[in-house]
Amino acid sequence: MAGLAFDVHAQLDLRLETGKPAFLQYSPIPFQIRMKNLGAGELHLVSGPGRPWLEMVVQSTDGLVIRPERPWDVPEIRLQPGESRTFPIDLAPYYLVREPGGYQVRASVRLSSGETLLTDPLTFLIGRGEVIWTVPRGEEADRRVYSLLKFFEDPAVGLYLRVEVPEKNLVYPSRRLGPYLPLSKPSAEFDEKSHLHILYATGAGMYRLTVVNQEGRVLREENRQEQGQRLSLTRSAQGEVEVKGGVVVLPSNLRERLSTLQARAGAASPAPDAP
Repeated sequence: MAGLAFDVHAQLDLRLETGKPAFLQYSPIPFQIRMKNLGAGELHLVSGPGRPWLEMVVQSTDGLVIRPERPWDVPEIRLQPGESRTFPIDLAPYYLVREPGGYQVRASVRLSSGETLLTDPLTFLIGRGEVIWTVPRGEEADRRVYSLLKFFEDPAVGLYLRVEVPEKNLVYPSRRLGPYLPLSKPSAEFDEKSHLHILYATGAGMYRLTVVNQEGRVLREENRQEQGQRLSLTRSAQGEVEVKGGVVVLPSNLRERLSTLQARAGAASPAPDAP
């Protein structure tokens, strides 16, 4: 884990973790709260009137406290002695942590006794990324702007898609498409259903095709390997988009299932000279 903060109490071991120290602007900001009951009795975590048992304390590095924009919906939890539980949380839908810069966050848990536990603060960064492709599509209030951004994620680079509706002041969450090898620019084409097809390099000779809808939600993904010629996207007169070149690389679990099925089929096949 890139970050870890914890507070050990007589009854509760409370830890806050994150997988990376920096996030792209408008993208999810995931954290994990890990809890373990160190006491001899059951630990009941339940929200009171107007106050949830779990809260996050977020502020900028210059000390500005950022209040939540939406109320928490935190389910009650019962922890038996020695039991552990992990509670994932995405800060982005609840806090307006959008301006590039440094921030810090702490997890706060209120026990049934009324005592409050706080983790040590975890520091994280919000960055702009670099736009490498953008195109508007549609007219007037329905006009959308699609952008591909690369964002440095030590030690690699991630490729993100952002969809904006400027006239409605709407920005959909930036979606991470996958690792990106920035030796060449991604290819992008819209099909007849206004779905965006994106082809980009993920490694030496390796590519990924991602198809998204108008909100940036992933509809289909496909990995391909180069074979002799460079891969490209083609669009027919009917608006159909397909990948030209390369071969599809199946996921390892699917390859294993196909190999098992082929082995069974081969074992059940009759011999060539069988009647």
